Amino acid sequence: MNRYVFVVVSLLLFSACRENISVNVPELSDGDPTTYYEETQGLNKIVFDTQSSIPIQSYKICSSGETPAHDPVNWTLKGSYDGKKWVVIDEQKNRSFCSRYQEILCQVIYPSNYKQYMLEAETAGNDTLVIGDVLFYEKDLLTDWENFSYPAVDFEVLAPQTKGAVIYNDLVQDPDAYIKYHARKVAETLFYTAKDTMNDVRTIQYTLEDYDGVSAKSGNPPVISIVYSTQHIEKSAGESLYKLDFETRGVLYHELVHAYQFEPKGIGSYSTNKEFWACIEGMADAVRAEAGFFDMSTRKPGGNWMDGYRTTGFFLQWLTTKDPDAIRKFHLTVRDLDVWSFDKAIKSIFGEESSIEGMWNEYQAFLTK
Repeated sequence: MNRYVFVVVSLLLFSACRENISVNVPELSDGDPTTYYEETQGLNKIVFDTQSSIPIQSYKICSSGETPAHDPVNWTLKGSYDGKKWVVIDEQKNRSFCSRYQEILCQVIYPSNYKQYMLEAETAGNDTLVIGDVLFYEKDLLTDWENFSYPAVDFEVLAPQTKGAVIYNDLVQDPDAYIKYHARKVAETLFYTAKDTMNDVRTIQYTLEDYDGVSAKSGNPPVISIVYSTQHIEKSAGESLYKLDFETRGVLYHELVHAYQFEPKGIGSYSTNKEFWACIEGMADAVRAEAGFFDMSTRKPGGNWMDGYRTTGFFLQWLTTKDPDAIRKFHLTVRDLDVWSFDKAIKSIFGEESSIEGMWNEYQAFLTK
């Protein structure tokens, strides 16, 4: 072979290798950030064939469980009608993930009926690129929540010497952004848009503390306090960092619901009325379940809707199988009914012919199938 031709071919092969082009990586579309895409250094190109019949409006990129040095920092999303000519439809620079297994949600700036999408991504320091997931959506998931009023976060570690505090730091790189993200996700589950009337949560004091427990919320808007046990963190991390992430997010969802949820009227208080208590704790666990941070295989028949926590929470989450907005509608009954009850809430959502007993019995039948 001519020496000049050999050099040109070698350079082209080297360039292709450096770009690392991958097509339809299944680990990126399974919704599980523990299965991930990993490639070598340099610019990585990942091509996705779309099955969507309408334009993609938004997408998420999720970090993996690897160290932040392997996260994408700069990326460009391109679209193509034929797989040959590519159009830039979104570009992100100097982005950072606030924790492991964390999503960054982006809008597609120039949506169209593209047949393929290509993500070009690279790390900050030319390290090996690792991505947990890349998920596409036909709806602009940011539209209704762009103007959400994020609370200020006052994060403090009272026990920095504990193993749990060290592990938390491995999981969460930016506690302020992490807590703000979850505050909005809770609001998204309880309300329809950021314009809805909601509690004015201005400050969240979040503390890691060395004590024998899990977590607790105190105070009322505009300032609420949440403590999270470093002992519980250490126990939860025993199996894997992902299991710790699953538990930490779930606990945070539960406590933040207490900041944003309305309280039942006309039936006493949390400490004096069981129906009030069951509503408050059941709603918190319903939102956690809806977010996907409970092992739903632990659901089992029995109990009563007045048992609170998971028993009530799983039931309320199950109502979304009958109405996707059931949790939001249930929460609005707490705001709107002058004398609240579970039965009145069910009738308000599903009609006067419905009852809490009938709905609970239907749920029990579902669990025994």
